[in-house]
Amino acid sequence: MKKIAYLISKLTFWGFTFFSIITLFFSMLGFLEYKLKWDNSFIEIVKRDGLDFAKIHGIGVEFWLSYAVFLMWATFIFYSIYFYVLQNFFAIFISQKTFEEKSVQQLNKFYRLNYIPVIMGFIGITYRYFSLGYFKFDEPHFYVLIHLILAFFLYFYLDLITKGNTIQQENDLTI
Repeated sequence: MKKIAYLISKLTFWGFTFFSIITLFFSMLGFLEYKLKWDNSFIEIVKRDGLDFAKIHGIGVEFWLSYAVFLMWATFIFYSIYFYVLQNFFAIFISQKTFEEKSVQQLNKFYRLNYIPVIMGFIGITYRYFSLGYFKFDEPHFYVLIHLILAFFLYFYLDLITKGNTIQQENDLTI
């Protein structure tokens, strides 16, 4: 079961990274087409409700041509890194020794990485509240909540692995 979780995380990393690279490439082409008035057969610029969107043919991705495209790029890059670290996190479970310093470092990376969406979400929620004057719980806030809950559980797991590492080191010194 541990190997299945590791393989799924590895497939998720490679699949998401492959999708991200393709989407980033075509979205950059779409952004350049929009800004430099190029004509590209892979991308169609669409106007809807007074807003400009780029539609990538073949993969069904459509995005708003504004500051949101930079946020989309940052999100794809972040989650590619996130799934890579998640893959390394699951590799801890299939290793021969769980309580080693490398495991603590991998777990600590994954733990800290979960706080980036929480901090960014808090900044976004605060900005939205002060600029619009109200708070509305919607989909991005759900992702922030998931990362916060995950970080909470990882904190306890990190404490457990750290204590196990300390006991393992003391045991190695005793022998």
